[in-house]
Amino acid sequence: MEQPEDPKLNLVDLLPDDVLADILRRLAPRPLAACRCVCKPWRAVVDGHRLLRADLLPLSLGGIFVNFHEVFTSFFLRRPSARPPAAAISGKFEDFTPTAARSTVVDHCNGLLMLRSRYVVNPAMQRWAAFPEPPPPRPGIARSFYHDEYLVFDPTVSPHYEVFLIPSVTPEEFVSKKLRPKVEESEWPPSPCFLSVFSSSTGQWEERSFVREGEAAGTIADMRSQPLLEQYNAVYWKRALYVHREANFVMRISPSKSKYQVIKLPIAQDGYVDPFLARSEKGVYLAVLDRCHLRVWILNESCEQMKWELKYDKEIQLSFQRWNYDEESVGPWTLHYSRRDVYDGDDTNYNAEVAERKFEWDSDSDDVLDLEDRVQRSSHGGFLILGFHPYKEVIFLDEGSSRGLAYHLGTSKAQDLGRLRPNFFDHWHVEGVNRSFVYTPCWIGELSNGI
Repeated sequence: MEQPEDPKLNLVDLLPDDVLADILRRLAPRPLAACRCVCKPWRAVVDGHRLLRADLLPLSLGGIFVNFHEVFTSFFLRRPSARPPAAAISGKFEDFTPTAARSTVVDHCNGLLMLRSRYVVNPAMQRWAAFPEPPPPRPGIARSFYHDEYLVFDPTVSPHYEVFLIPSVTPEEFVSKKLRPKVEESEWPPSPCFLSVFSSSTGQWEERSFVREGEAAGTIADMRSQPLLEQYNAVYWKRALYVHREANFVMRISPSKSKYQVIKLPIAQDGYVDPFLARSEKGVYLAVLDRCHLRVWILNESCEQMKWELKYDKEIQLSFQRWNYDEESVGPWTLHYSRRDVYDGDDTNYNAEVAERKFEWDSDSDDVLDLEDRVQRSSHGGFLILGFHPYKEVIFLDEGSSRGLAYHLGTSKAQDLGRLRPNFFDHWHVEGVNRSFVYTPCWIGELSNGI
């Protein structure tokens, strides 16, 4: 074959799509996923010939990991599925991790979970890896700032993960010492913003510099006057990390470009109800649920203009008032947890009654959520957001820290998922849900089951 006259052309570009597809299908899933990201023609070949096994990627809903106040382990509300891989997933980390790893989930990204004990685990593959503590913060900011770790993982780009350490301003009510006037007047977030990032490919933390695009959210004094968030979330969407750690804005970080943006929230934080940041069918969502009044915004990023668009504004109490279900009954979803970590006695096994049932509702194939008639009762009227279905217009709710619910935003129909907490919580007087993470299983990744 003669070399092309244009030096910019590659011989691979001259191959017919069928020939290129025959070459690419010989690759393993991870290299194939990387080839899909090389250019648009290669992506079209991979997608058009269905070369990449979608069942290995985090493209389905596995369940919800739930943390309760003052309980030092996470509970897994698992949805039913007829597929054996999903059915094998368990929230019992004790089955495949060392004792030191058994702690609460603090973040989730595309099938990987990050635990408070600084372990990253993949429940679908039963793999785990530990990462070291981050380096100490720069001198002079330890007392006025606090840091949280956020997980970034995209199996279509790389089998490796990263952990970002994001600083936030400590509210003045938690810091008695006054800051210097020059510090108080400094803009926040700063530009450049120096972040510590751990990469599993190198096994080390490094400091990266990110330049801000656009205006700052305000000054450090402005941030110190804001209340501390009780619910705070991060979203990874289209190779960008969105972090809601301050009360009045979301930080959008682009790792590949070493840049970040400040996205102001569409409402003011009132100190009672925290906005909930999530990813769903159309991208990045922001929801506020004040008892039964639900508002949902979607972030419009077209033309590089970040704008929150209000899509849903409704009272959901009327939709739930006619519900018919028994508070003690089991539901189609099952509750999994590491019993030896939280309780040494016996507990009612909610899984036994529903383990062999054939479920009529499947969140991956059915757009309509309905509720079976059971014992007549009315709604308590108070709800808490657990998260969003990642691929459908469905929001998951907690009613009274006892039942998991699924609410379809488009049709206002709902389903009772089942009990959210075990019986012995009533004797412990456990308070409500602290944080929750919607889980999407992934069968790709390089966790080594070691440090």
